Amino acid sequence: MMKCIIIEDELPGIKLLKSYIDKTFFLECIGIFNSVSELPFGILDKTDFIFLDIQLPGINGLDFLKNIEKKPRVIITTAYRDYAIDAFDQGVVDYLLKPFSYERFLKSIYRLHGSIKFSDKEENKNDLFVYADKTFFNINKKDIFLIKAEVDYVKIFYENKNLLVQDSMNSWENKLKEDGFIRVHRSYLINLSKIIKIEGNLIYIKDQVIPVGKTYQSIFFDLIKKL
Repeated sequence: MMKCIIIEDELPGIKLLKSYIDKTFFLECIGIFNSVSELPFGILDKTDFIFLDIQLPGINGLDFLKNIEKKPRVIITTAYRDYAIDAFDQGVVDYLLKPFSYERFLKSIYRLHGSIKFSDKEENKNDLFVYADKTFFNINKKDIFLIKAEVDYVKIFYENKNLLVQDSMNSWENKLKEDGFIRVHRSYLINLSKIIKIEGNLIYIKDQVIPVGKTYQSIFFDLIKKL
């Protein structure tokens, strides 16, 4: 379960966010606050991310971000376009312009890391919620055997299925680098545990044949020799 808080001073904005959160089964709102001065001590340590308005009573949302050392993950929700550059300079995940649709809301959640990780339960540490075709799919990282670049998308091959996701290979390489995945080509990221055989510069995984790119050959084959 992903835990979030809302910092918003307008009732319509609060109602919209709360309705979307309630519709999304892996999100839980643990607090709603009308200004940053209302935040209880330690609440940010219990929160996975924040929905933050900019125009707030007292200190505004961006000034709040500029003045805290350990910045939380933040999705800005505002009616004003003018602050977008400043907001992204502060490292926000996304910038939602009110009013926004549920689909646009879900895209922001997905952008938190391109997936949703359930961190509060050890047994769910391999679960990824991947957004594709207006739906979140629950995928176990161990079931993924191959990720292939498709222009502005990546295709995730898992079990006997595949999903086309709007994301980058670099993003998935970073997400899976601690889980036994390695980049072997500019267009391919593979799960080492799923390799059936290697012939020359060709890797066989299930019914897929993946070439090892020249740039990646040295690192890949050095790693294979150590396994």
